[in-house]
Amino acid sequence: MAVKKLDQPRKWWDRLFAPSSCLAMITTVDRHGRVNAASYGTCTRVHHEPVHIAFTANVGSDTAHNVAATGEFVVNLPHFDRQSLEAVRVVGLPFAPGVNELEKAGLTAIPGSRVAPPRIEECPRHFECRVGWTKEWAGRLMVVGEVIAASVDADCVDPAGYILWDRVAPAHYCGAPYGGRFVSVRDVLAVDVPYEGPEVGEFLARERAMFKEH
Repeated sequence: MAVKKLDQPRKWWDRLFAPSSCLAMITTVDRHGRVNAASYGTCTRVHHEPVHIAFTANVGSDTAHNVAATGEFVVNLPHFDRQSLEAVRVVGLPFAPGVNELEKAGLTAIPGSRVAPPRIEECPRHFECRVGWTKEWAGRLMVVGEVIAASVDADCVDPAGYILWDRVAPAHYCGAPYGGRFVSVRDVLAVDVPYEGPEVGEFLARERAMFKEH
């Protein structure tokens, strides 16, 4: 049975990408429409409104070639569970150009709503992006994209668009020195600012203004 996906309104996109840096599988297509997918341990929300997401790819990689050729990509955020993380590992393998990594990993492609690259059905959250700018450095290509559509599994958000953490279970990659190890955010703790200076009021007022409903 196909998972029901909810297209989220623009005012909720920022709250949907949390934590601010996540493990991701990024899908692109080449000039011929062939699908590519790759795993990225650090995919970061770098601007709130309009929402922008950034990641770095190896210069010369299929992802780098595809974003340069088409100007589009989709950020798919997987669950923290063994099956999803095994798929992340397969998608991250160095397959030859033109190979569909989603098929190799047993993942399901579903159409994007605004872009050519597909979403990954097994991932609970998706961010369709248009490339804003890129920059090469140290053998890497920094890619920053503006989110132009976002969707989520129907059972993973509340009516106000806030994440249900136990359903989403976002994952983080520990890094190459740790091998195939991943961690998850299982508990959420609200923490006040233990400081009484005027900066606190200024900060909270700015935060409320930035994230008020509109």
